[in-house]
Amino acid sequence: MDRAQILPWSAPVLSLLRRGLSGLPEALGALAEALEAHRAYLFRLEEREGRWYTSQLAEWAGPGVTPQIQNPSLQNVPMREAGYGRWLEAFLRDQAIGGPVRSFPEEERPLLQAQEIQSLLAVPIWVESRPWGFLGVDDCERERAFTPEEEGLLRGVAEVLARTLELFEVHRFTERLLEISPFYVARLDPEGRLLWTNAAFKGAFPQRVPFPLEEALAQPGRPIMATTSGEAPAEWTLLAVPGPGGEALEILALGLDLRERLRAQDQEARWSAFRKNLLRVYETLMAEGFSDSVFSLILEAALDTVPAAQAGSVTVLKEDGYYHFVAAKGYDLEALRQIRLHPEEPLSLTGHKEAQVFTQGDLERFNQGLDPKRKEVMEGARRVREIRAVLAVPVYLSGERKAFLYLDNLEREDAFAPLDLELAQAFASQLGLLLRRLELEGRLTHLAYHDPLTGLPNRLFFLEKLAQALKEDPRLAVLYLDLDGLKLVNDLEGHALGDEVIRAIGARLRAALRPRDLVARQGGDEFLVLLTGIRRAEEAIQVAERLLEVVRLPLPLGERVYRLTTSIGIALGEGGLSPGELLQRADLALYRAKGEGKDRLAFYEPKFQEALRREMALVEALREALAREEEGLTLFYQPLVDLGTGRPVALEALIRWPEASPKEFIPIAERHRLMPELGAWVLRRACREHSRHGLPVHVNVSPQELLHPSYPSLVAQALEEADCPPEALVLEVTETALIPDERGRDATETVRALRRLGVRVFLDDFGTGYSSLERLAALPVDGLKLGQAFTKALGSPPDPQSPPARLVAAVLALAQALGLAAVAEGIEDEATLAYLRGLGFTLGQGYLLGRPKPLGYRGGQG
Repeated sequence: MDRAQILPWSAPVLSLLRRGLSGLPEALGALAEALEAHRAYLFRLEEREGRWYTSQLAEWAGPGVTPQIQNPSLQNVPMREAGYGRWLEAFLRDQAIGGPVRSFPEEERPLLQAQEIQSLLAVPIWVESRPWGFLGVDDCERERAFTPEEEGLLRGVAEVLARTLELFEVHRFTERLLEISPFYVARLDPEGRLLWTNAAFKGAFPQRVPFPLEEALAQPGRPIMATTSGEAPAEWTLLAVPGPGGEALEILALGLDLRERLRAQDQEARWSAFRKNLLRVYETLMAEGFSDSVFSLILEAALDTVPAAQAGSVTVLKEDGYYHFVAAKGYDLEALRQIRLHPEEPLSLTGHKEAQVFTQGDLERFNQGLDPKRKEVMEGARRVREIRAVLAVPVYLSGERKAFLYLDNLEREDAFAPLDLELAQAFASQLGLLLRRLELEGRLTHLAYHDPLTGLPNRLFFLEKLAQALKEDPRLAVLYLDLDGLKLVNDLEGHALGDEVIRAIGARLRAALRPRDLVARQGGDEFLVLLTGIRRAEEAIQVAERLLEVVRLPLPLGERVYRLTTSIGIALGEGGLSPGELLQRADLALYRAKGEGKDRLAFYEPKFQEALRREMALVEALREALAREEEGLTLFYQPLVDLGTGRPVALEALIRWPEASPKEFIPIAERHRLMPELGAWVLRRACREHSRHGLPVHVNVSPQELLHPSYPSLVAQALEEADCPPEALVLEVTETALIPDERGRDATETVRALRRLGVRVFLDDFGTGYSSLERLAALPVDGLKLGQAFTKALGSPPDPQSPPARLVAAVLALAQALGLAAVAEGIEDEATLAYLRGLGFTLGQGYLLGRPKPLGYRGGQG
């Protein structure tokens, strides 16, 4: 602050002081405003018997700041003994005290922090070359270091005040200061007659005050403490001293107004009750969970905290756009539940946004606006006639009025005080938070029990409803649906369009069912249906056939029309079955439906259970065999033959297991995600055994393996551990593993990484997948194997003009054009061999050329 800023404030302060000490509070206010402070004050310094004492004489406090002028802790304070020796020494040296309170010595902080002071600045006042007192300002909101210019302003005002004090005689100042003091000050004779009082005393005590004069007179010179009650409760210090002539005693009385303190204590007690009641609400909610009971809990807590409230209610805005009564105390809630209030009708009347009190007249006008039926219900519930005042508080959620809290008094229109409104507003705020919690929990519950893609209930919801239905009546059926053909949509068009198909099918299924039936999405392309009240199996069949029909309907999406089907497994309810067991039965029936050709339904039969037990036993046995590595599992080798010389040029490694045939345990391994472990076992064993036969070895790779990001590292490690050259390893992958979607792109990158290792890659069963000419040209492969289905379709002897023969010739020509090695699989007779050799195939494989055998046998012709 520069000099130009200081001078405009010094003149008014000086002018106020010259008009008399009655202008001191206004001068302190101007000083605080100039220094952007929240409190300004004047303290007196006095030395008595070698000790220095200080007392607050005057104060100005800004809005929202607690005044301290009546704080007894600031009167007659022994400076050194109270821990303020540093202040005294500074003032005696005419130095200032200032800065953030947090930086002050520890012994100084408690009293200052109790006054909510963050920073302060105080300068001494010297009158007639003696320290007289000090002038200071407080900042109650921020920590700040006062500038030299700000200290200069404060010292300038202190100097003006010092000169003013010199102009007034000390006793005149003291008398005037006592006159304007907010403390009660009086002198009394021994009989209790008032000899002199200040303005504060006269205003508060027009009648005689019952002081304990006898006790004070019995101990002259010793302060006596007393408290008086009534409309102006006060705390007194009485002191009997000699009168002016010294002959008789008189009594000095200094009183402190207790009303503000008592109000603060009452306010703290009420807020303490608010916190306790609110804590009890949350403890109950934590123990019992969130539900509509929250409204009754909040209402009871509010009634307990606001004594003037003798009854109450809560209304909440529901999904129908109306307010409904959800809690009531002192009224018939069941009757009030019949009432719906339009958003403009609740007891807001004036559209108030915070707590507001309405009287009986307001209620009667509101009641007259209701239709006769609602008016009758409201009056029957005593919701209008007996109420004298209503404290109504709107509850907001995201800026929208969602509820009302009503607290009612049945006796007086002026029953509610400002503190009651504050507390009711606080309860309404908490109710808003709880409404938000209920809303979020409702959303979370919906998310937990519903499928986000289709909006249908999910498996968890289905199982809970199934458990409930089994308890009520086991005459029900569970349908387990699996879409046939969705994988093809995903593979060709991508999963985004596949999701659209699932949404559309889910909507069809829901529309095709009876109102009491339930359809849920199990996950992926599977759905579950619960049919209740089933008396005969034929009823379940009728519903299932209708679902088969609605899935078969053409499905136009984008520029294409899709035709899908579904397979359905049906299990009928039985007493004693758990939801999981019934669902498992429907799942087994679904396997049967798919195994019989799809697009059909099948009922559960007990023999399926035995098949499931065998599958689980094989899974466990296969896991154990993989863990032991050297036991049970073996490799057989089938030769790939040079059709010109008849000699083997490579061997294909085929896994064998005594417990089951490959046709049985390979699909089981795929279903139970064991193919990566199984494939790794085959890869490691084939690389280790390469040294025993010396021929390149072909190893089949499943899509599960190829899609694993660490598969190239696994191959490199297997080659290194077996000291097998990369060119001796050929990996056979299917076209379906390299389809053009996100997974296919990942697999293609894996194939490129494998070829960078020096490993060759062949397409297995070529022609059974989805490759186009363009796609084939882009695939990073070294060769292809013609699928056995094409070879068998040639017939025996083959007809060169037949479509299968032409197709086989086209595949060979395509491979030759792309520079790919071509292997004809499935050669089982001489006629087929001769035809393929004549067609130009140089490599072949089949039972005629060599069957799979353990290592040690060399497969040849025959």
